[in-house]
Amino acid sequence: MSGIAGLWRLDGRPGEPAEFDGMLARLAHRGPDGTGAWREGPVALGHGMLHTTPESLREQQPLVGTRGDLVLVADARIDNRAELCSLLPAPSDATDAELILAAYERWGEHCPEHLLGDFAFAIWDGRTQRLFCARDHFGVKPLYYHHRPSRLFAFASEIKGLLALDDIPRRLNETRIAAYLVPLFEDKEVTFYEEILRLPPAHRLTVNRDGARTERYWALDPGHEIRLGSDKAYAEAFRELFTDAVRCRLRSAFPVGSMLSGGLDSSSIVCVARELLAQGGCPRPHTFSAVFDDVPECDERRYIETVLSGGGVEPHLIRGDKVNPVERLEQDLVQQDEPFYAPNLFLHWALYREAWHAHVRVLLDGLDGDTTVSHGLGYLAELAQKGRWLRLGREVLGLSHHLRRSPSVVLRSYVLRPLAPDAVRLLWRTLRRHGNAQPASGTLVDPSLARRSGVESRARTEQAAQRAAL
Repeated sequence: MSGIAGLWRLDGRPGEPAEFDGMLARLAHRGPDGTGAWREGPVALGHGMLHTTPESLREQQPLVGTRGDLVLVADARIDNRAELCSLLPAPSDATDAELILAAYERWGEHCPEHLLGDFAFAIWDGRTQRLFCARDHFGVKPLYYHHRPSRLFAFASEIKGLLALDDIPRRLNETRIAAYLVPLFEDKEVTFYEEILRLPPAHRLTVNRDGARTERYWALDPGHEIRLGSDKAYAEAFRELFTDAVRCRLRSAFPVGSMLSGGLDSSSIVCVARELLAQGGCPRPHTFSAVFDDVPECDERRYIETVLSGGGVEPHLIRGDKVNPVERLEQDLVQQDEPFYAPNLFLHWALYREAWHAHVRVLLDGLDGDTTVSHGLGYLAELAQKGRWLRLGREVLGLSHHLRRSPSVVLRSYVLRPLAPDAVRLLWRTLRRHGNAQPASGTLVDPSLARRSGVESRARTEQAAQRAAL
């Protein structure tokens, strides 16, 4: 989690050192191991270092190429190092930043297509007078930017870094606010601030004095299928990929940790990580869990302890029921820069603080395994579309018992509503709103804001796309 920032005065005016220093100061928490800056005329690049991997201990950024005409700043962990070292070629102990810069020298704007890992980086190319930026396939590393043609281009790992510049407006984006309240997630670029955008996952951005161009360099192919001979073969292939994914993220010069909620995601990660670290003769991984002794219906201690009983870890438990959810709300909002969809974020921050106190700098966690490995609630609509009525009935009854809601409510919410034609859904919403001033689409959006932002039509388009994907 290093921090990067940069600006280019497109009008040719030299940048003021104080304004760029202000950008880096806003990102200081991302770079506790030192900051660096490079300036040349109207261009400035900066980096805040957080050492994690063994190679990062020798890393110096901004990194200037051997000819002096390429300059890189990167927040990155590159996983296909052996492949890159053989293709470029590069020494096996090259830093991740050196590999990225060498990849750009070899493949130019196509270099992100050859990288595997988590990364956000920017390269100033003095030969062509352009700035090239890229973000990893799933958008793990953040990158925000502001572009005012012929005047200014600026980027940073966090929005607060951009807001350090007086040139950048501080106007709320009403369209994003309305989408947040619906909620809508289809726009991967927009933020809560007008004229501040995020570079979407799997995209590259090229900027020169004539303008800026974004392009997608990778997309998941939903139609691609892997055909294997048996369930056992699928399980073995998944285990191999999963184990390799965990192994890539264990490359650390510091203690490694993992969240452990007791769920399938984090439990699987912990079990694989401790086995790999033991095989390599490395220190035990730390685990971080929240328990709820005073709220037993929320407590998953027994699942956590099942994993811990296998040994090979250094466990840390915090009392989640003793953490005040509003005590650090202001700090959390400052840290996030925007409203968020995580009412339990206060628990995560408490666990992160515990990890920092344990000197852990690589912290693993499971994310969205329910919809990747098992299935989400959309599975019910899939069963209905395929006519698997007996299985659908069993799933509805099971979910009804688990959620403590009637089977009819489950069926209506997760089967009938998603599959209903647009005309039926529109009629139903009209009847529900008839005679009163309910917010648009039954959401928290004020009707006048809904009209100005067009969120209702966007919501219908998004819902139609989701149904078509079932």
